[in-house]
Amino acid sequence: MDLLVQRINEVLPEITAFRRELHAHPELSRQEYETSRRVRERLARLPHLKVLPPLGETDVVAILNPDRDGPCLALRGDMDALPIQEEASHAALPYRSQVDGVMHACGHDGHTANLLGTAKVLSGMADQLPGRVVFVFQPDEEATGGAGVLCRRGLFDVTRIDAIVALHAWPQRPVGTISMRYGLAQAASTCFCLTVRGAGSHGAYPHRGIDPIVVAAHTLTALQTIVSRSLDPVDAGVVTVGAIHAGTAQNVIPSECAMKGTLRYLRPEVGALLRERVSEVVENTARAHRATAVVEFEEGYPSLRNDESIARFVERTGRDILGEAGVSCDDPPSMGVEDFAYYTQRVPGMMFRLGVRPQDADTYPPLHNPRFNFNDDALPIGMRMFCELAVRFLNDSK
Repeated sequence: MDLLVQRINEVLPEITAFRRELHAHPELSRQEYETSRRVRERLARLPHLKVLPPLGETDVVAILNPDRDGPCLALRGDMDALPIQEEASHAALPYRSQVDGVMHACGHDGHTANLLGTAKVLSGMADQLPGRVVFVFQPDEEATGGAGVLCRRGLFDVTRIDAIVALHAWPQRPVGTISMRYGLAQAASTCFCLTVRGAGSHGAYPHRGIDPIVVAAHTLTALQTIVSRSLDPVDAGVVTVGAIHAGTAQNVIPSECAMKGTLRYLRPEVGALLRERVSEVVENTARAHRATAVVEFEEGYPSLRNDESIARFVERTGRDILGEAGVSCDDPPSMGVEDFAYYTQRVPGMMFRLGVRPQDADTYPPLHNPRFNFNDDALPIGMRMFCELAVRFLNDSK
């Protein structure tokens, strides 16, 4: 048996138990205090590993062979859970969430456990590694972008990272496989808030006021024409309004109506066009109905572009480990966002998807679903990929 596989199998029971421990005690974004304590406590026991002071509040960053020169590969695992109630069908699950309204519905318990297992395996063979490995246990992926915070607070200054890799649980793919995409893989985002201002009146006398709800309805419909009539059909873009709030009584026309939404796009030029057209539609639709409107934009995550050379390296490693059929490179671009993109703005990097669907199942609960549960059978695959990538990167780059 391959020595690396043997070491992974030795730590697997402990890592599986740790993953289930995290699943039972999920913590929301920026609240991962107990999760980070559990991780930090276990990392402190490992040889050749230096655990850094937090750059923020709940992050954990550790460096294997911190004083060694040579190449440096970073591996990232996110730790936060989601504000979702685990579904009753999991009532028999012995490690179901013990926190009401919070669960690991995106697989971050598996990501964290996978990274800890990788650290345990590689620390046992540190003498054979001609370089450094940085383990980034990142908070706040689901909310405001913990990756961006770590970048701004000096992650790349204190670690001297050359490249970075991450994985993500993927229920559309079976255990024993990975999938990936070269180039643009996930969207950038911009949030918007708009306020339509009219003139309030009694519901029985609408002609005495200017109804902002009617204006908002026309605006909502007009916004949906932007992608179909303003974007090149080969470009990807999304305009979504997710919230509308106005009024307090059924017989009163309010004076204001507020709307919130999100823009998604792969290319920055498309984002600029979407913002321009949203502003025009909002302001001019309001003007046509004798109302006024203002819209404000808040920049979200950048788009994730997988570096071609790192992606080729991951693909080659995956095919060596999992066989030709175990690696798929035909993932379509996703309009979902991922704060891992902040890291790839600093150094070459890429994220691949780890299959978690049971081999004998045709379907599996999707991410962010109250029935999703990271499949522990995928842990040895994820650890093997991370370990092999680290060993090969350090040896190939020295």
